[in-house]
Formats: sequence, C-alpha cells, structure tokens
Amino acid sequence: MIRKPILCLTLLLLVFSQTNPLMANAANTVQIQVQKANIRSEPSNAANVIAQADRNESFQVIQEKFGWYEIQLPSGGTGWVAGYIVGNGSQSDGTGKKGTVTDNNVHVRNNPSLSANIIGKLHTGDRVTVASENNGWANIVYNNQSAWISKQYLQFPGEAKAINEPSKGFVYISNDKTNLRSGADTSAPVITRGSQGERYPVVGQEGDWYKITLASGREAYVASWVVSSGKNTQSTEATASNSSNISPGLAGKTIVLDAGHGGHDPGTSNYTGVSEKQLTMQTARRLQQKLSSAGANVILTRSDDHYVNLDTRTSAANNSNADAFISIHYDSSSHPDANGITAYYHHGYQYDLASSVNQVLDSSLSLNNRGTHFGNYHVIRENSRPAALLELGYLSNSYEGQYVTTESYQELVSNSIYNGLESYFNE
Repeated sequence: MIRKPILCLTLLLLVFSQTNPLMANAANTVQIQVQKANIRSEPSNAANVIAQADRNESFQVIQEKFGWYEIQLPSGGTGWVAGYIVGNGSQSDGTGKKGTVTDNNVHVRNNPSLSANIIGKLHTGDRVTVASENNGWANIVYNNQSAWISKQYLQFPGEAKAINEPSKGFVYISNDKTNLRSGADTSAPVITRGSQGERYPVVGQEGDWYKITLASGREAYVASWVVSSGKNTQSTEATASNSSNISPGLAGKTIVLDAGHGGHDPGTSNYTGVSEKQLTMQTARRLQQKLSSAGANVILTRSDDHYVNLDTRTSAANNSNADAFISIHYDSSSHPDANGITAYYHHGYQYDLASSVNQVLDSSLSLNNRGTHFGNYHVIRENSRPAALLELGYLSNSYEGQYVTTESYQELVSNSIYNGLESYFNE
C-alpha cells in the first residue's frame, strides 16, 4: 500500500495539474481493482516495480499507452499500472448507470477476468448498478463487495440488446447427439438431441446460446460452441448424410498438426500468464481427436511441452507426403486493441487450404476475421505440401486473450478447423 497523508496527495495533484497541461486535460481517475497492484517504471510487466497499491485506491491518470495507465503517485513521481487491473475511479461512488441482467447463471467474479474466482451468479431480470467499466467488464456491488460481470450480459435503458444471429437465420449441428435444451444453460433439461448436419432456424440468442425452433414447433436452446452458422454450409451439409463418425472427405488423409512453440520457446502469453505454447498444444490435441475419429491419419509435430525446430516441423509434412499441414498459433501486438483471427499461406498451392479453413472460421467464430493473407513463415515457406498457418486470436488483447482460453472457444475453434479441412477435401 502507498502510505502518504491524503492532504499531501491532494496538494501534489493540485500542483501537478496546474503545471502539467496533459494532467489538466486528463479528467479521469482509475481505481485499483485487485488486492495488491504493482506500480511499474514502464508500461510493461517486465518493468521494475517501484510501488504497490491496495484495492480501491484511486489515482489521477496522466496518459494511456499500450493498455497501461501512467498515474500520479503521492511521492510526486509517476508510475504505470496495467489497465486490466483498474476500473474507472470517476464512477466508483455507486452512482453509475443501472443495467438489467439478460441471461441466467451469469458468473459474478472477483476481478475482471475469465480466470478470476467465481463468487456468485445473477439471473435474467436482476438489476445492478455499474460503478465502472473495464475492457468489456462491469464493476458492480455483489453481497456488499466489489465484483465484476461480463458487460455482454447487461442491457441498459434506451439501449437495444443486439442479437448476433447467424447469417441466413440457421445453425447447423456439428456433432451427433448434441443436447438441445429447454433453457440457455448446461443444467437445463434436455428436450431432444440433434444429429450432425441438422439445420435449425434461429429465433434469438441469450449469451452464448442460440434459441432455435424444432420441427415440432417447440423452442429450444443450443450452445453456440457446438454449432456452425449458415454463412458457409458446405462442410456441414456434406456431413449430414453420414451417420457414422467416419468422414469420406477426411478418412485416409494424412494431416500434420503443428502446435506452435514449446519447451524453452513459450511464444506470447495473455495477461494472466497462459502461454501460447500451452494453448496451441491444447487446440492441437482437441483437433487431433476429432480428425482421428473421422478416419484421418494425424501426425503431431510435438505431443508434449518440448522444443521442435522449424525444419523438423516442416519435414514432418514433406516426409509423410501430407495431404494438409496446419500450424496453430495465437497472435500478439503492441497495440492492445488488436484483435481477430488470420489464415496465412505462402505458395499458390497452399491458398485453397488456408482459404477453406478461414471461411469456416469466419462463419463459426464471433471474433473479427482478418482474412487469408500471404505470410513469409518458415513452416509454410519451406513446405512442399498444402499448408496453412492460423493465428486464432490475440493473447495481447485483454478480452480476447481470456476468451480464447475457455473450453467453449477451444471446442468451437477445433470444430471449425475440422469442418474447414473437410470442406477443403470435399471440393
């Protein structure tokens, strides 16, 4: 905790605001939202810690850079605090706007992060007062303590709640025996089960669930991570005629899955420390299970946390005469707002694969799609086989970096790559 008399802090802030034009124009403050916050010398987690602050302490903002705030310290100096551990202190008095919860079983967390502890739940119709907002999270009071919920589950007076319905108003079931439930929750009773390739009209959306109409006319709910939309239907329609797990498009194909980084090369990481090498391995294993069940011969360039050089990764495709090579990565940028997914190819014979997979990613994922582009990356440049390098979301983005680590996203993205590969082989 930074311990200085409040009067001293006030005088320092007044003097500084009169002499520093940037400070005079910065009308906002930030409030610490974690138990103990590190104040650093530069806007980076690698910079030296020069002070610490306790939860609910407020500081005047001097400037914002790379998702960090430079703040005025009681000592007269300045320091940097990460944007994902602070809230807008100017609204912390509880007089913020009131919102209504639009979904059931909305998790209430102790910090604005998907990895934070769940301290309770809210339900449709519950009213809350938002004290501050931080990167898609709303700060509320829950059981007399500061708490956070995802802002996507709130509706405010005068604001229409956007319904992100799939293109053409339909969803397609990605796997056999998919639960269609009476409510938008995994604990809701199962009405019936859908089969792979079946199409249902969408009539609404609640959180991560689509509200659909069954053939009987009854309404049901299906999780968004187990369906694909009607924006690109070639892969799902192709599988609709197959009652078994074996896919005629994938059966017998040799597919190399390259989980990026590993061992002493962690890649990038999100704000909570989840490394790219962990996430690429998780995605690759999940995708491997799906492809193997469809009859494909799947080769992993690495099966655990060890370093594999780029030549060895490429040789796995060239030496096996692979039908497809997929290199899995997650992105990073010095710009905290950078977001989205990208598919890369290097040679002309690789474009169709990268494009087919990216089309299904675009139709199935809610993230911004940055398109299919030429990329000068070793594992595709030195690859004589159809190959694509996929960047599946920005770990450097505070919201996206947490979302891509969730089980729902991992299931959805692995289904999408699976369907993209099947679409490619069926062309």
